[in-house]
Amino acid sequence: MKAVSVISAALMLGGCALMPATRTEQSAAEATPTPIPTAQIALKPTYRVQQGEVIDTTTFSGRISPQKEEALYFRTDGRIRTVFFKRNDLVKQGDVIAEFEIDALERELTAAELELERAQVTLDEAMRNLELDQREAQTRLERAQIMLDGADRDPNVSRAGVEAYQKDVDLAQIEVDRLSVGVSPLLQNDLTRARYAVEKLKQEIAEAQIIAPFDGILLSLSLTPGQAVTGYQPVASVADDSAMEISADLLSNQLQLLAEAMPVTFVLSSRPGDTLHGVIRRLPYPYGSGGSGQTVEAKDKSTRITIDESAQTGNYAIGDLVRVTAEVERAADVLWLPPQAIRNFNGRLFVVVQDGDVQRRVDVRIGVEAEDRVEILEGVEEGQVVVGS
Repeated sequence: MKAVSVISAALMLGGCALMPATRTEQSAAEATPTPIPTAQIALKPTYRVQQGEVIDTTTFSGRISPQKEEALYFRTDGRIRTVFFKRNDLVKQGDVIAEFEIDALERELTAAELELERAQVTLDEAMRNLELDQREAQTRLERAQIMLDGADRDPNVSRAGVEAYQKDVDLAQIEVDRLSVGVSPLLQNDLTRARYAVEKLKQEIAEAQIIAPFDGILLSLSLTPGQAVTGYQPVASVADDSAMEISADLLSNQLQLLAEAMPVTFVLSSRPGDTLHGVIRRLPYPYGSGGSGQTVEAKDKSTRITIDESAQTGNYAIGDLVRVTAEVERAADVLWLPPQAIRNFNGRLFVVVQDGDVQRRVDVRIGVEAEDRVEILEGVEEGQVVVGS
């Protein structure tokens, strides 16, 4: 029995050894090795030396702005009583845009104007009475002179009588001389003082108001009734929207490339396909004529560009963003290569010229540098092939 068990176990082991291998075992035994790709040599681009035009330009951002714009502010502290306009409203020169609580000043002004009127009436009445008195005195003088002349010719009039007539003439002349002095200067002083009081109150009221300095549009206005406002702090701005230009705040390295009267082109950010034209009107000091004076215009340190096209033709408005391009330098009928064809090693500029299967380094001297082209002054000839870096 024991021998039979041993034989059975041996047969089972032998049978397992004779069974075919599974698919997984076959795959593991027959796996195909992964091929290593052949490394490819990267080809460097080549460029041909060409002849043409190289234009160096500089580009910067700007905004459509009014030529004439002014910040508005109160000249004293106060609290807003009334705001008569709102942002983007059109105003006329002299319009009161907003004012403080000035009820007390207005009452004082009314009283001062009445006092001025009274002083004026008093002076006018004195002037009229003076004129009448002068005419009357002159008439009396003339009458006294006639009486004196008659007495001189009348032999029946005694010497004493003639002298009496002479005294009448003298008295009449004294009255004429007295009235020729005019009205009392105190009356004129009263009028001057009353006029000064009115002007002073009007000035105080004006300092408590914002008044439009010229016809234009309110670009900004940040006031509400009851609001407390500090004097000389800008709270509004008005602009003459009939004349617009481009305003740009540039860095010194950009300003160094520009000049007044330089032509430019620009596109609106909202319509990049339409090119418009202009001329640099003013650069800030010390690069141009602006930004060195005391007026609002002179203190402006922005670059200003006059637009050739009208607002209707160019379809632009105040506040539109623009991209301006100015031509800095131009070289015509010159040799050129793209910037990526020129190499720099410690300040040495050179190119790699392809002569058949041979490459050689050639030093070059460059001129005008544009974004996509560089003028080649020396080192290569038209038609030569250059290997890029």
